[in-house]
Amino acid sequence: MTLQVQYWLHEPGQPPVEKVAELTTGDEVRAFVATLAAETVSDAILTHTTRPRVDTAIPDDERPGHYLTMPDHSVIAGIHGERGALSYRGDDGLGTEPVHLYSHGDGPEQPVLYETDEFPPYCEIPAETIAEALTEFLETGSRPLNITWQSGDASVLS
Repeated sequence: MTLQVQYWLHEPGQPPVEKVAELTTGDEVRAFVATLAAETVSDAILTHTTRPRVDTAIPDDERPGHYLTMPDHSVIAGIHGERGALSYRGDDGLGTEPVHLYSHGDGPEQPVLYETDEFPPYCEIPAETIAEALTEFLETGSRPLNITWQSGDASVLS
């Protein structure tokens, strides 16, 4: 199983540089979470490569008559210091409709921006817990269940 991660390096006076990596072990996930903690590294978008892809309405120029596809899910991970947050969007196998959930923690008291998404208050959890959740996601391809989740309106779920 593989997680594909996309993130950006921000060096002073330079445009952001896109980076793509593949993570295949728990050790690689933990090392990547440590990388996310660096001040010059942005938050990451993670995709599980064995999950289904869905068609878009965008024509595929390389294959006439076909459409581009995209993953059926999206995971955003970000670290601010020793804490961070996760979001999960897509089918989680627990209901009939796709979900958009955020990690639930003990701070901050106001919304916070990760990647391009405004996370609700109380979304931050320890970085080590994020590493454990992403390792679970790598191993199962499903929404991690080792953390508590909340909806965008801050109602807490399991």
